[in-house]
Amino acid sequence: MKWFRLAALQGYAPAQYNLGLMYDKGQGVPQDYAEAVKWFRLAAQKGIASEQNNLGTMYANGQGVPQDVVKAHLWFNLASASGNGNAANNRDIAAGTMTSIQLAKHKKWREIVWLINSKGATERSEQTFSYDFRR
Repeated sequence: MKWFRLAALQGYAPAQYNLGLMYDKGQGVPQDYAEAVKWFRLAAQKGIASEQNNLGTMYANGQGVPQDVVKAHLWFNLASASGNGNAANNRDIAAGTMTSIQLAKHKKWREIVWLINSKGATERSEQTFSYDFRR
């Protein structure tokens, strides 16, 4: 845990991802969704598609953040643009649950999505999560 945290604090995305998973699952640390979101977000902002998908899942589930299907769709869309198939599926499911107001709100975010994605998101074969919006 100590080495993961040190590497994560220095900006090493794989360590940030692993810390996020540890807090999300409560493995080696008390389960803490807010802390998981913190680490997933840091790695997701570096353009790591699996972490973008995980962050979208946290928004979709309302774990560690208020539930927000628009933000979930945003992160799924970013990960999908990098070729993450699981995120593409999650994005499509999220889109099917969005109201017309949420869709309009999402359109405002498209420029941000384009700017973030244009920085060169990288696909990784790390563990990713899936959310069933139909529950």
